[in-house]
Amino acid sequence: MAIKVKEKVKGSGIWWIFINHNGKRKSKKIGKDKRLAEKVANTIDAKLTLGEFNMDDEADKIPTLKEYIDGWRDKDGEQQTGWYQKVALLSLKHSTYRSYRLIIDYHLLQAFGSKPITEITSRMISDLISKKIKEGVRSATARNIKNCLSAILRHAVNPDALISSNPARGVPIPKPEDERQSKEQDPFTWDERTKIEDTFKKEYPAYYPFVVCGFRTGLRIGEIIGLQWQDVDFYQKLILIQRNITRGKTTTPKSKSSRRHVRMTSQLAEILKQHKKYMAERTLKQGWKSMPEWIFTNEDGTPLNYGNFIHRVWNRAIDRSGLRRRTPHDMRHTYATLRLSKGDSLAEVSKEMGHSTTEITYRTYYKWLPKESRSDIDELDTQTIIKSSLQNAENGCV
Repeated sequence: MAIKVKEKVKGSGIWWIFINHNGKRKSKKIGKDKRLAEKVANTIDAKLTLGEFNMDDEADKIPTLKEYIDGWRDKDGEQQTGWYQKVALLSLKHSTYRSYRLIIDYHLLQAFGSKPITEITSRMISDLISKKIKEGVRSATARNIKNCLSAILRHAVNPDALISSNPARGVPIPKPEDERQSKEQDPFTWDERTKIEDTFKKEYPAYYPFVVCGFRTGLRIGEIIGLQWQDVDFYQKLILIQRNITRGKTTTPKSKSSRRHVRMTSQLAEILKQHKKYMAERTLKQGWKSMPEWIFTNEDGTPLNYGNFIHRVWNRAIDRSGLRRRTPHDMRHTYATLRLSKGDSLAEVSKEMGHSTTEITYRTYYKWLPKESRSDIDELDTQTIIKSSLQNAENGCV
């Protein structure tokens, strides 16, 4: 049995009593007087002890999963804001809440949409994950389905206190032994990188600095598009990564480790200096009040449109170079594979790429790590012989 006094909406100043007794839940709105709410809670606690309080009277309406996500009316007829509007849109990155919306509509609502959230169990969630994988869904997608549901139910535990624990927590995600990577990395070789850069320099010079930046830093495309001149330190040859642009939305980097400093090569630093002069001249020519803060821009000085860049510039440049089609993201793969193949530190490459752990870097690019061994494998035989000789000497053997 538990009785809690708290605000249903934190900071609202409206106090409620939440009762959880013998598997039944009930809430009661008191108002702005917290002391009164505590007094009523003590009274109800006493009545529960004496068996004089009927939990079935005016029982709380438990929302279904669909209602909890998109909103519902409680037993008092008050409209309750759903998780998606109250939490997802306010606290998640643009790309995350968009992907969560797709997961909700195509997976979660079909399975649990009409079920009260108190009836969703760990076994049901595990069965759903297994079913999805048998239907051909990749384990990574299955994990995203589970994570989305877990985020929803975690909020139903605290602060909403509608369920006592999160049934999605701890549900394992099976990975089929024969599951293949969804897309193999397809980096450019040293010669191919030179060829595509030369093509851009000759055919699309306005985008040449963008491409060189991609190949020399390994930044994600959204991170490159989000670069501003204030992020570049020409003296120390460093670029501060502190924002990301995805689908036209400016956000923070992908993760905490993604906010980082990345070194510039001498060639990149010189190219960006020349590009800055070009942008200053363009500002005067266009009659803009000031030079755009963005390094790579559209014709109107706004951040580069990635979709237009791919279709109007990148694909055409690839075709003119005579190379097979690849995506701009493969510039990031190229940066990693070229550095690792020449023996650069895995930890250093991982940090500059913004990976949260070196394990991610290793798992993604292990095929490009140097194959040659610098140690002498025959030393194992030598150590064995030495140890054997020492043991024989100790035993008095000749």
